Amino acid sequence: MIDKKLRKTVGERAKARRKELGLSMDYVAERMDVNKSTIQRYESGSIDNTKKLILEGLASTLHVSPEWLKGETDELTDNNSDGTFVQLEDTMKKLLSCYPLNISSDENQFVEKVLLLILKDFVEFNKSFEFAINFTSSDNSSFADVIGCESEDEFNNMMFLKEIMHTINNLNEVSDILRRYPKEPDYANMRVNNLLSFLH
Repeated sequence: MIDKKLRKTVGERAKARRKELGLSMDYVAERMDVNKSTIQRYESGSIDNTKKLILEGLASTLHVSPEWLKGETDELTDNNSDGTFVQLEDTMKKLLSCYPLNISSDENQFVEKVLLLILKDFVEFNKSFEFAINFTSSDNSSFADVIGCESEDEFNNMMFLKEIMHTINNLNEVSDILRRYPKEPDYANMRVNNLLSFLH
């Protein structure tokens, strides 16, 4: 007979961890390829949640170990409690698992380059955004006066936009490339390659 106490422990810990990460039951259900009602029953312990495949699926989705779910340890394998980061990590894995797409090798190469371009640009965006936030969080009233801004807020907004404008421009460029691809694939490829050459 299935240990009801163990089912309850697994369910309670799975629910607590899901809530800690801010994940919906729908999200967990999609990752485990089951219905939301099944996740509800796993969490309540009303159905067997102790089978190896179920434990491993829950553990992987919730970024814990099966041993933690079973209450055999209180040490998390992943101390991350940022649900958005967990979803970002999961999405990146899912994204990479999509390739190659079921299209020609040239088309596949184009899509991969567009993704690479966006990701490389986002690395640059992270640096710019971090710098902009740190810079505009300090006292910039003297700078605002020197360049003739009406207020420090106006100066900070201007500097923030200056820092992230290259990302806005590059994303607009990617949009334009994608719009032109159906009619001018060679031109679109050339533009993607040119943009990639500027990003390290």
